[in-house]
Formats: sequence, structure tokens, C-alpha cells
Amino acid sequence: MEDFQHVGYSKEVIEFVAVAKEFCDFIETAPQIPLQDFIQRLQKFIPLIYLKGALLPQTEPEEEGLVEDVVTEEQYNYLYGELHRLLGEYDEYLEVFDDNMQYSEVPMVHSIAEKTCDIYQDLKNFISSFRCGIPEIIGEALWQLNNNFELYWGKACAGVIRAIHHAVYQVKDKE
Repeated sequence: MEDFQHVGYSKEVIEFVAVAKEFCDFIETAPQIPLQDFIQRLQKFIPLIYLKGALLPQTEPEEEGLVEDVVTEEQYNYLYGELHRLLGEYDEYLEVFDDNMQYSEVPMVHSIAEKTCDIYQDLKNFISSFRCGIPEIIGEALWQLNNNFELYWGKACAGVIRAIHHAVYQVKDKE
């Protein structure tokens, strides 16, 4: 019974897991979704994921080296290719908050498909670790998720939402 007192079973983590699972399922079925429906749903998912990620409790891992990534490079590349194909002309956008911008004389071009796959990868890996039900693994996975939120997927959410907003209304205006 004491395992359910673990931070990995807090209200914030359970809510995050529910949203993350829905997001991952959505991304996995995206190739069958019409463009307008896809970007309108993405427009709602990304801010929700960011909010739920920002509310996660901070932790320190009890042990390290217990968590394994489940999203393979092949799966990532497949999803990226499918999302890139689906988004077409709406996929690329300019990003001014790229850390490499200070070294570049040209605009930094980013991809909605790539950022979405980056988010998917971290969330899917966390969900997989959470499903095992072992508190030590959940604790390390939560620590990694928080760390990656700060360094990677939180930034991806923040950066891509502007591009998604723009795409939603471009597609809507064309129809």
C-alpha cells in the first residue's frame, strides 16, 4: 500500500499520464486523419501537454539506469515522415528562440512534424516506464521527464504552438 504514496502516483502525474497517453495514441493514428482535423487537435493537445508537464512534481531518482527508451529510431523516423507528409507546406516555420540562432546569419527553420515527434518520444518513453508499476522506475522516469521538459520537449511545445496556430488558420482560410 505504501507504494501508492510514491510521488509517481500523485494526482499531477496521473493526470499527465492520461493526457500523454491520449496524445501518443493521437500521433500514432495521425497518418489517417485529415490535415485540418490533425492540426486543430494538435492545437489543443500541445498547450495541454505543456501545462500538465509544468505541473509535474520535481523529483530526484532513487536509482539510475533503470529506465529504457521504447521509441526506436525507426519508429521516430516513420512517424516524422508521416507527419511531414501530412503537414506538407505547413510543416516548416522560422524559430527565433533556437539556441543556435546566435551563430547563424540565416533564419533557423524548424519542423512541426519533428517537434511533435520529439514530444511524442519523451512522453511515450515515460508512459512505458510508468506502466511497469515499479516505484523506483517510475521515479527515475519522472526525473528524466522533468529534465527533458526543461531542456527539450517543453521548449518544443512552446515553440511549435505558434506555428500550429498559424497553420490552423491558413488551412481554414483555404477551405
